Amino acid sequence: MRRVLVAGIALILALATRAQAQTTDCRAVAIVLDGASLRDLLAVPELRSLAAAGGAALMNGRSDVYRTFGVFATPQADPTHLPGLCVDFIEPFADPADAARDLVSSVPQFSDNVLLMVVSTSPSVASAADGDELGTVIAAWGDPDALLTAEGPPRALTSGSTRRPGVVADVDPAATVAEWLRLPYDVGAPVERTGEPAPLDLYDRYLQQRRLAVPAAAASWGLMLLFGLAGVLALAFRRRVSPRTLAVTGALAGSLPWLALGLLLVGHLPSLTVTTAVPFLLVILFAGVVFTRWVEANRGIFVALTACGSVILGILAFEAAFGWPAAVTPLAGGGQLDGGRFFGMPNVEIGIVLGSAMFAAHRLPVGTGVLLLMACGVVAGSPWTGSNFGAAITLFAAAGVWLGIRRRRPWWTIALITGAGTAIGMAAIAVMHGYLTDRPTHITAFLEHTNSVAGVVDRLVGRLGVGVDQLKDTPLAAIPVVGTLVLLVVVLRPPAAVARSFEGHDAWRDAVLVILLASIVAYLANDTGAAALGFGFGFALAGLIDVSLASARRMMAR
Repeated sequence: MRRVLVAGIALILALATRAQAQTTDCRAVAIVLDGASLRDLLAVPELRSLAAAGGAALMNGRSDVYRTFGVFATPQADPTHLPGLCVDFIEPFADPADAARDLVSSVPQFSDNVLLMVVSTSPSVASAADGDELGTVIAAWGDPDALLTAEGPPRALTSGSTRRPGVVADVDPAATVAEWLRLPYDVGAPVERTGEPAPLDLYDRYLQQRRLAVPAAAASWGLMLLFGLAGVLALAFRRRVSPRTLAVTGALAGSLPWLALGLLLVGHLPSLTVTTAVPFLLVILFAGVVFTRWVEANRGIFVALTACGSVILGILAFEAAFGWPAAVTPLAGGGQLDGGRFFGMPNVEIGIVLGSAMFAAHRLPVGTGVLLLMACGVVAGSPWTGSNFGAAITLFAAAGVWLGIRRRRPWWTIALITGAGTAIGMAAIAVMHGYLTDRPTHITAFLEHTNSVAGVVDRLVGRLGVGVDQLKDTPLAAIPVVGTLVLLVVVLRPPAAVARSFEGHDAWRDAVLVILLASIVAYLANDTGAAALGFGFGFALAGLIDVSLASARRMMAR
């Protein structure tokens, strides 16, 4: 059943008594329905005109749209204290054309300056079958007669909640009505017009991403396990296989960081289909492996890993500088249309930043490596480039652990250094979000709801609970979690083949150890812990196997 919420809203100012109440010229109409996609709404001429006069946007989030509009409901108390009037009609709507007819019939009731809005809280049944979870908002304001007869192409809306043309959060429609009526609101941001076209292309790419996301994730984890198993078997039987076999299995393991990068960068493609995504990923893998093997042949495996990490980190720096455009529809998971994070650095990229930074840092002087990790933490946490609280904690913690381990401090000193460094870094991030920007971010929302140490602990425990629920809902997500713990044991109590690769290369051993320890921090500091930890596990696995197999080849060549 579709629900229609007609907010024929007039601001009522209470005077001394109810009889003295009078209305202003502010007017708004909001119609809320279910089961209509962006294309369904734009197929109706009046709604298309509304989108041409104002704009349209895809909508997602973690709130109930009906509940957000509930702030306008008439209370049982004195109606003179109402800031507005909202009437909720619960009726089955045949199609979006009925919403258009309702808008047209409501126009005569309003003055020459009106807000008109149509909100679909869910997609059509057919789109939902393809994995679509997006709602749609169409809104415009001005002369009501002109709004429903406007000509031209439909435009895109945006909001401060998303910072993406054509995308708004599900709390933004109610915030828009409140702003129009000059009412207070706690969450969301008013929608704004843009000059961009309506997000039809983005919507199509989103549907394509939803169709490929599960197969891509399954194939990626399958390749990670396959390449990892091949490397482990090659190490176990290293005396019985040829150097070429060791080289091939090492190259397969070494391709995993490039696979992680490719799953992000594929989001730049204008179309996400098997015929476009697979060749793109193969090109990334091939180019990355050829580059790494070329550096290895000329400078050795450790320089090759440093070069690999440096290139990947540089590419991620460009992504951060331009607002993570590939993160809107990646195949790595955690896309910015999934409703949890509309801008900034996605949680799933934390492991890539951590792994590539440690690959680069292990060949640098200790102080320089610490500064690199701190810089990554600032980029990940700043309101302009990352706005990711958990990522910043992870990278600041990695910097502290790296400094303590490389200086060969006792464990309690390492813990103190890590805690102090993380606290200082997060204080700087909090200052940035609290005083250096007026735009709301994920971190400002976190800080607003955590006014004490107990509040911080409560939020972190809540995030951990979400991560546990994720493991229950998706058992495959346990693979990197368990794998990280297994690799931690391997590094601390290495078998002979791995121990040999550590001989004379303490910095490399320490780098892998820091990746694993910081990955555990990432799991604890983020609500999607398995996603935050996943690629950190992949980098550690790839590096361990690649270096161990290279060491085995050197032993065979003697």
